[in-house]
Amino acid sequence: MSETTYYPDTPGNDDNPCSPDILDQHDHIKAELAPELIDTVPNPAFILNKDRRIIFYNQSLAKAVGEKRENMILGRRPGELLRCCNTRSNWCGDATPCVQCGALRAIQTAMSGQKSEEECMLLANVDGKIKAYTFMVNSSPIKIKGDEYYIIHLTDISDSKHKEMMERVFLHDLLNAVNGIANAGTLIKIDAIKKEQQELAGMIVERAHYMANEINAHRLFISAEAKQLETDDEPVAVVSFIESICAFYENSQLAKEKNISINSKINEFKLTTDKRILYRILENLVKNAFEASPENGTVSVEAREENNRALFTISNQGTIPMTVAHQIFKRSFSTKGPGRGLGTYSVKMFTENYLRGRVWFDSSKDDGTNFYVEIPLSPSERPLGETPCPSTLQA
Repeated sequence: MSETTYYPDTPGNDDNPCSPDILDQHDHIKAELAPELIDTVPNPAFILNKDRRIIFYNQSLAKAVGEKRENMILGRRPGELLRCCNTRSNWCGDATPCVQCGALRAIQTAMSGQKSEEECMLLANVDGKIKAYTFMVNSSPIKIKGDEYYIIHLTDISDSKHKEMMERVFLHDLLNAVNGIANAGTLIKIDAIKKEQQELAGMIVERAHYMANEINAHRLFISAEAKQLETDDEPVAVVSFIESICAFYENSQLAKEKNISINSKINEFKLTTDKRILYRILENLVKNAFEASPENGTVSVEAREENNRALFTISNQGTIPMTVAHQIFKRSFSTKGPGRGLGTYSVKMFTENYLRGRVWFDSSKDDGTNFYVEIPLSPSERPLGETPCPSTLQA
């Protein structure tokens, strides 16, 4: 929040909202807690009494609201201090819209004796101008000398929520545009007479489909990171499923001067899982295998069923150096330059967080690099154990 001076204009407020009781409670808290402790918290934090009035706070809160005068903060309720529009004619928490307030819910949960985390969207009137904020509100009950209080932490997530919304809208509109290009390219290809025109239209359609695939992958990743992704399990026929992934890449630019093979040892079997997520996991590993393969190298994809589990192996003839191997699954780590590094991280996140499985790899000069993905054949199976450490790495 910007530094702005706030003046009292809420019901019942005057130039000094501190009552003797508020000051007594403040002194009581101050005597029991070292003020330096709460001031080490980088985000705004404060302590409320049973009337939801602020009786103690840190300097981050004072800075956030642009108010240095202690007597203008103590005694106020959070919405009044933050200039919530609902407090212009009502006390904080008393207006009809307040029943939807995440901050109020978090405080009420703390008052019931439980910790809470809630998202609060607040519309503030700052110096006569409307401004929107989104806070993550963490609340917890606290007892001091037998008296009950409630400690509240605020994290301003306005920028990240705005970015998330804009990204979702952008990707949605972009996907519509790309699908439009693919459809137009298909019509051109159908009507084209010359072979060269058909080939050119085919290239347009192929690249548009590739872009649409990347957009959908990114949307899935965003939902997973935000913990908003829900699994949708369905039967998956493994051989045809892998063939569709390989077919997507074998004619792409990544596969130029490289080969892809489906190991003949693959047995036809089915599993029940989220097809979208499994597709992204294997697709990412196949894509990475192509990028890591030497010229004229071969990317191999295997799958087999054992002990009520499906084991997928994606191999290439390249080698991962020891300095890189121990950072493979870290978010944003990449040897391919800036803006990369979500591939193997997303593989681990999708596999372990959503498919109840595990992923690992090994790499050596003799055997190349092999990534393994193991998941239960059915969601009803218990989650798999710890991910094995890489057994063989090239020093």
